[in-house]
Amino acid sequence: MFEDLTPKKAIRAIKSLIKENNINDTKYAVWWNRKLLSPARIITKHYELEGNPIKRKSINTDQAQLKLLALGFPIVENNSKNNFFTNKELTSFKELIKRKVYNKEDEVDKNIGYFLNQVIWEKSKIWRDKLTQLGWKTDKGTKNWQRQSRGKGQSYKDYTWYRIYPQNFKTKLLFFTIGVGNDGNLFYKIDIKRNDPFFTSKLEKEFDTLKISLTENYKVILKEDLYNSSWSNLIAKSDNYFNNQIDNLYKILYHFWPEKRLMRLVYNDKNWQTPMERYWNKSWQGRSDKAHHEQYGFGFEEWLLNPRYLIGGLQYGYVRGIDTMPANATFINELYLYTLNPQSNQKYLVAKLIDVDIYRNESEVKKKVLRIFEEGRNEMLQELEQVNADTPFLRKMLLRPNISFNLDNAIIYDEPIMLPEDFLKIHRFIPNKVEGLIEKVINNIDISFNDPKLDFKEGNGTGSNSYSQIVSGGKRNVNRSHSDITNALHKYLCNSKDYNGYKISTEKTKVGNNLVDCAAKKADKLNLFEVKTTNSFLTNVRLALGQVIEYALLDKSINIEELIIVGPVKPNKRDLIYFETLKEKLALPISYWSFSFEEKQLQKKFTKH
Repeated sequence: MFEDLTPKKAIRAIKSLIKENNINDTKYAVWWNRKLLSPARIITKHYELEGNPIKRKSINTDQAQLKLLALGFPIVENNSKNNFFTNKELTSFKELIKRKVYNKEDEVDKNIGYFLNQVIWEKSKIWRDKLTQLGWKTDKGTKNWQRQSRGKGQSYKDYTWYRIYPQNFKTKLLFFTIGVGNDGNLFYKIDIKRNDPFFTSKLEKEFDTLKISLTENYKVILKEDLYNSSWSNLIAKSDNYFNNQIDNLYKILYHFWPEKRLMRLVYNDKNWQTPMERYWNKSWQGRSDKAHHEQYGFGFEEWLLNPRYLIGGLQYGYVRGIDTMPANATFINELYLYTLNPQSNQKYLVAKLIDVDIYRNESEVKKKVLRIFEEGRNEMLQELEQVNADTPFLRKMLLRPNISFNLDNAIIYDEPIMLPEDFLKIHRFIPNKVEGLIEKVINNIDISFNDPKLDFKEGNGTGSNSYSQIVSGGKRNVNRSHSDITNALHKYLCNSKDYNGYKISTEKTKVGNNLVDCAAKKADKLNLFEVKTTNSFLTNVRLALGQVIEYALLDKSINIEELIIVGPVKPNKRDLIYFETLKEKLALPISYWSFSFEEKQLQKKFTKH
């Protein structure tokens, strides 16, 4: 029907009606540069201009709309409430974007461009702006309804979209989006900036898979159902969806941009299960220049690994640095914990926690967890009394954890790892980002932990007989007896005929992150020495055995010639029988050397047993 009607003839009829100011107020209208005209009136005007007038009643308005839309003229609903989206205009959007090619000289194309910009994109922008009034953030976002294709010229973009972010979100490559899809339906979802170089095709697929595993792909409101909706309804639905999905948004964020932090724990020699005895001064209480443990004799982190607070498979505890994390932080992928030895001022890495949940207030913590913490107050108080710490402060405060983590996934280093002196400039209890030198050191520790290798360095790193010895990576706390023995051992091995041709390394060689007391290397053969200083043979063996076996077996490529335990006590008959049984059962090349402090001649200081 209306086969003779062309775009040019329809434009002629439209312009004639506008000139006559003959614009009828009909329910459905053709949109022409912000003016609304009756579809049926345009067609009757066409035939009138052709000299072949027809009666208005002879025209079916639905057929008139379909014909004009097919020619490229947008159809809209004239009585839209509060300028809300309508089925008619979204149907027009769906059909008009199929035209693909845009010719800026063509009046029909130009009008379609105006329609897309001033109606569909404008209403999408209103949607965005109403969400920002609820506290969501956005970027500049233009009405970008065109796309430029190389060699193909301009075309219509087949969707609208605007980005929505939570407050203080740290990337512009991940966001919520709202808009109109190429099917003319409204949508809102989590998405990424797919044309950014960061998102390779592999990472795009990874994102799509991860998003589907976490949440619905997207939410849709069908254009046919808009008669049941309104701005208030649409804003409420999309705002509710974004709030419900914000945790998933952060999970995706941390997947691609992991949150890694380094925080300090108060020093503790009881594996952070119970408080240790320390110096504190009641007169310092309330002073901002004094740490909590200096004011009260304890820090709440001292219960971080207490088994009382392993609840439902998760370890709950407190880390002071968490309290100064950004307000929107709810999760840390990797939390590295270090401590500062109060005697030597040496920094040690003590743990790596994986997938740490952060709790900001009491309502976020399960009631069962809060109850267990409250029930544990008396035990905490008893533990404080045992180390002569302050108790009134704990009696009146609210007990709640600020983190939880899966203890099975955590790495608690059996032997704290020394950190370089320049590792941190500021040693306060703050959430340091793992970047720069910190990241470099941490990455090396992770590599050495996961794939421990022998790093042999010739020479003597013991130095003088002082309390704090300089070694690779930091200062190592040793007693005078230990340094006496290692210094003598180094000289002895360097001068021994038995070790002729061996390279000697004392307190310079590592296996993974573990510093070896002494090592002797010749070609692919390696001897490892572990020095202990107690006056009990059995104690020295007990303390050294685990370490020396660990060093020998961590790196499978090591060819061990002999494992030697060194101590300042000679074994008696009982000790020797035990040691022979031990070597037989373990089937390892283990030896024991006793050291004499009294002997003056170097070659007689060590006796092999």
